[in-house]
Amino acid sequence: MHTSPHLRTHRHPILLGLLEALRIDLIAVPAAFVVATVFWIIGLGSQLPYSIIPEWAFALWGVVHGLSVSTMGFDFSLAPSLVTLGIWFFFAAGAKRLVAGITEEESADVEIMDATGWKQVGIAVTTYVLAYAVPMVTLTLLLGEGTPTPLGFLRIGLLLLSAAAAGFLWVRGVDDVPRLRDLDSEVWEAGAHLVKRLLWGSAFLSVLVIASGIVLRWDELSESLQVYSSPLSAGVGLLVIQLLFAPGILFASLSWIAGTGVSVGAGGSSSVFHTATGPVPHVPVLQLLVGDYPAWTAAAPVLLVLLGVLSVILGRNRARQVMGASWPGLATAAVKLFVVLQVLAVFARGAMGPLGLSAFGPSPLTSALVVTVWVAVGMAVGLLLTRLSDMQAGSGSSDDEDDFDDEEPFGHIADERRADYSDED
Repeated sequence: MHTSPHLRTHRHPILLGLLEALRIDLIAVPAAFVVATVFWIIGLGSQLPYSIIPEWAFALWGVVHGLSVSTMGFDFSLAPSLVTLGIWFFFAAGAKRLVAGITEEESADVEIMDATGWKQVGIAVTTYVLAYAVPMVTLTLLLGEGTPTPLGFLRIGLLLLSAAAAGFLWVRGVDDVPRLRDLDSEVWEAGAHLVKRLLWGSAFLSVLVIASGIVLRWDELSESLQVYSSPLSAGVGLLVIQLLFAPGILFASLSWIAGTGVSVGAGGSSSVFHTATGPVPHVPVLQLLVGDYPAWTAAAPVLLVLLGVLSVILGRNRARQVMGASWPGLATAAVKLFVVLQVLAVFARGAMGPLGLSAFGPSPLTSALVVTVWVAVGMAVGLLLTRLSDMQAGSGSSDDEDDFDDEEPFGHIADERRADYSDED
């Protein structure tokens, strides 16, 4: 008795994209309402109406994605970058599930997808992006007092498209991308490892610079907290708020080191070469942008060059991998680093309400470029040092081999003499 094979059911790509968008909505929207409710409870003394809760919730939902909102007289467009990074990972994981599911169904035994597979992946990911972005933007503009700005739409586009691309590359890699499939896999791998080291090193350098600034300006920071009725409680609350903006703060410190600086609204720009003159709110990381620093801090850009050098030469295996990839590997790492820093630069700038901070943060046009150039100079120096070291090691090893070859005939002669003596005996 023959039975017909079990027919596999395939969900339509549009349905898959809608389900993934709904999954993130069920996480993001309730979380925004919870935070808005907490804010409403805190501000209950001003007898705020209940209607302010959904307004704040949808405003918060939009701000996290980089949109601009204006509520209760405050203009706010600086995204809490740590929360934004979490949304980015959620969205990238959803895109990964979509691509992985369609790849399994349509090309289980094929390494390169055909035109049908590409079409279904494109439909699913496009539906995923639109089904999430359109309701979010609409609700933010209509109910969250959002304002349509070119920078806001650029941010949300960068956020969602980069996350979708990361989800695709996570599953398929670069072999299926027409322009990138011709790139040597060793070069791509070396660049990927190198840019990871650069990003972790940049984060460590930023923390080190901020910690050094706190040590140098400790007395002034302590005085700024005395304006609050409870300095200890204010310090804890401000610490939590600063952690929410941590990625943007870390990039701002890199821009400060590189010399492109951080704009402080009407107070001008603050960098390692000059400080802002206008007043800033009593927040520790903002207080670090005003005031004088020792003259030796002007040499801070050297730290970025040193970061590039150490990222290349530390670790014997990593150094050999970078040397094998040579200049194309460094170029790949530099391009990847610039893309990541540029996205951070766009999300690290925005308005923070009154007090002259309508234009706050590093320049999105020059900061990422200058930081990348400083680091690229260090990487080039590191590669040259690695090559020189390898040349010395190679010349030394060749000399040793020559010496060994010179001594080898004498060894054979000695062995032959011992054999002759034993025969005579």
